[in-house]
Amino acid sequence: MDGLTKYYKSLFNDCNNINNLAAINPETINNPSIYAILADKYNKATTKNIQLELGVFIDLNSLHIDTYELTRILGILLDNSIEAAQECDKKYISIRFLMDYRMNRQLVIIENTYKNKDIDTFKIYEKAYTTKPNNTGLGLWEVNKILKKHDNLAIFTSKDDELFKQQLEIYLPKPSLLKI
Repeated sequence: MDGLTKYYKSLFNDCNNINNLAAINPETINNPSIYAILADKYNKATTKNIQLELGVFIDLNSLHIDTYELTRILGILLDNSIEAAQECDKKYISIRFLMDYRMNRQLVIIENTYKNKDIDTFKIYEKAYTTKPNNTGLGLWEVNKILKKHDNLAIFTSKDDELFKQQLEIYLPKPSLLKI
């Protein structure tokens, strides 16, 4: 029975990996730059035995943000989430792209397990602030610089006992009123 249990757990993990690989495909992730950064970070996470879940529920070419700036933000946020998750017993990251029609905004939500529960979710965006040894503390400061250049971008960071969450909000232009 122990061998059978071990086999089924291994089979379940393989099925999860196949499902995630199916999600990392150019038809779902239809923006080549976003595809490249997500595929790279997916590979980086899997080599560190981190379970990465991806949900793409919008057309990534319709995002109202410069692609270079978005990939820069994604790279920083995902590198941070990979570093944090790899320190945990349960290594987990979730990335979701979705539309919030009620608030007329697009969301990029990254959640990950983390160990350092003392993280100050406001100070992390300050220049040279870091919780990691041998780091410069410039990554999230760079994210903050990008966000400050645009009036339609915001980021909200929160945490609970299990997950650290960063939600990038991309506000869409208000629809113009029809003139008769």
